[in-house]
Amino acid sequence: MKAELYLQKIKNDFPQIKWKKHRVLTHGWDHIIIVLDEKIIFRFPKDKEYKDEFQNEIQLLRYLKKRFRVGIPEYKYISKDKSIAGYDMVRGRELTVSRFRRLSASEKDTVAKQLSGFISALHATPKSVMTKYNVRDENQEKIYKELVSNVKKLLFPRLRKKDIQLIEDYLVELKDALGHKYSNALVHNDLSAEHILWDDKLKQTNIIDFSDRAFGDPAIDFSGLLEYGQKFTEKVLDLYSGKKDSQILKRSQLYFKRVPLSIMIDSMIGYPCTFEQGYTMFKKRFKV
Repeated sequence: MKAELYLQKIKNDFPQIKWKKHRVLTHGWDHIIIVLDEKIIFRFPKDKEYKDEFQNEIQLLRYLKKRFRVGIPEYKYISKDKSIAGYDMVRGRELTVSRFRRLSASEKDTVAKQLSGFISALHATPKSVMTKYNVRDENQEKIYKELVSNVKKLLFPRLRKKDIQLIEDYLVELKDALGHKYSNALVHNDLSAEHILWDDKLKQTNIIDFSDRAFGDPAIDFSGLLEYGQKFTEKVLDLYSGKKDSQILKRSQLYFKRVPLSIMIDSMIGYPCTFEQGYTMFKKRFKV
């Protein structure tokens, strides 16, 4: 669908909305994003699977909004056929690593407190709520088996012996860590810099994109924070009020290292990313 068709859909379904400028973001894996006058965000699910999940996401966010001090999307515009929905843009700019480094010590403390509060509240969501809104279960052991299969089949033929050895050692370490017991919780599942916003005027952290939400390992929501450094992640974890097993930080570190492997694999099966992007990240996170 071309941009004009997306815009026409918005005009037809929401004639009260007027705009002068727009941006179309197509690099997302799950949705096409339309930004109107840098004020309203519309999301268009890319396939039926995400269209069905979209309504559950919207309803879950309505439930969660009252429980967070950070800002999250609040959908105000939902088409009659429920194929698209929009919300007033959440305030703030992406808290990139470079932007994070420029924050003052007190601002970093504020971010840590707000993130820990958000993660704690999210992970405390009752199982009954997840059932009501069809939150999927995520099995890390199953993900591990698929990872091993894809790594051997798709990555090893393209990598150097040194790289292969590093990955083999990593897979052994990951398998061992997953063998320790932990309690699942509702997780954001993609809590990385691109989904963490910082409103410099209000000194407020806000969170976007809950499309990957799942009932899974709480450690996954700390893994993306390692982009800001281990000391910061440990601070957030210290403030976290949820259940902390002895291996939670270790698993978050291993999930952090898993990301470049997933990107390299995904690039080879048709997702909008490149092998080079994944390999560059691999060299950094595996200290090649």
